[in-house]
Amino acid sequence: MKAGSGEGVLFVLFGGERIEFRLRRTNRRTLAITVRPDLGVLVAAPRKAALETVLGKVRKRAGWIRRQQRFFGEFLPQTPPRRYVSGETHRYLGRQYRLKVVKAEESSVKLQGRFIWVHAPNKHDRVRVRKLVEAWYLAHAKERFARSVAESAARLGTRLASPPRIQLRRMPKRWGSWTRRGVIYLNPELVKAPGSCIDYVVMHELCHLVHGHHGPAFYALLSRTMPDWEQRKQRLEREGAETGYPAAHPCGAEERYGTGAKR
Repeated sequence: MKAGSGEGVLFVLFGGERIEFRLRRTNRRTLAITVRPDLGVLVAAPRKAALETVLGKVRKRAGWIRRQQRFFGEFLPQTPPRRYVSGETHRYLGRQYRLKVVKAEESSVKLQGRFIWVHAPNKHDRVRVRKLVEAWYLAHAKERFARSVAESAARLGTRLASPPRIQLRRMPKRWGSWTRRGVIYLNPELVKAPGSCIDYVVMHELCHLVHGHHGPAFYALLSRTMPDWEQRKQRLEREGAETGYPAAHPCGAEERYGTGAKR
């Protein structure tokens, strides 16, 4: 077993097989194990945590790691790169729609039936078609996210010190994040997930404005305001693995130890 500086790529043995993981030292007080949709394993540990303690935690959770890897493995390979041509499948609010690109004098995008219709002067101009589709997604994401934040904030009521502000930001490893200034960042790709999953991510981030950690108080509040959050999270993980995007927490399924909640 590699020891070295206590960082880098390490492994433990489980049932005669190696479980490799990347160890990263951080200023956090607890240890977190994350399984990514690409089956990679990341362990974030406190800087002062002994290496043997870290390895012991990974061995203890080896069965959980393998289960998560099998779960994500069911959805590989991931969605191929988009070509933005007629017949291509795109997701919106958890449903599949086919792209229909037609020639028209004025550019526009609209959802009709099971199709996303794209009107463009040159239907073979894939760059232009892509920009039109992305703009359509962005506009609908802003509208849907704003409604979710308003409804979720109302459920939290006076627990929030001030009305939250939302901003859209593309994040390769997160669906959402928050700041102590009361700003909620949401990944515009989230609009492709079911509405119940969008509401889960929003409520998760809003609860952080009340409890800025993943401790028992945070999960107690999340459970009171959204009792079925775990089912929503699992569905979002399936969506993320299938489309190549992360789950609601930083890049996949996560286990926390110490003062944090264990899941």
